[in-house]
Amino acid sequence: MAATKFSPLKAWVLRRAPMRVSLHGALRDRLVEHIVEDWPAGCPPDRIEEVVRARMAVRLREQYGSVIAVFILSALANILIRLVVEWWFAHEANRVLMAEWSR
Repeated sequence: MAATKFSPLKAWVLRRAPMRVSLHGALRDRLVEHIVEDWPAGCPPDRIEEVVRARMAVRLREQYGSVIAVFILSALANILIRLVVEWWFAHEANRVLMAEWSR
């Protein structure tokens, strides 16, 4: 269900992601899903990216104990977070979708 539910966002991220991110489809999609799940509803817009980065850092440390894995995944996650935040700011409809998805 999540793959269908987040498909507009995932497609947008895929179109705008650098090649090194585009090559990791399943991981990219899973990280986008985590970003949506950790989205801080009600957070001031100027703090969204900072809060999502902090939440993703915690999630990555919990799921992947290896320091090297966390470092590599953090670099990938930071690119994806920037793209998701860009998508969120692009249109009011995107903000409405994200609010619904993050519930």
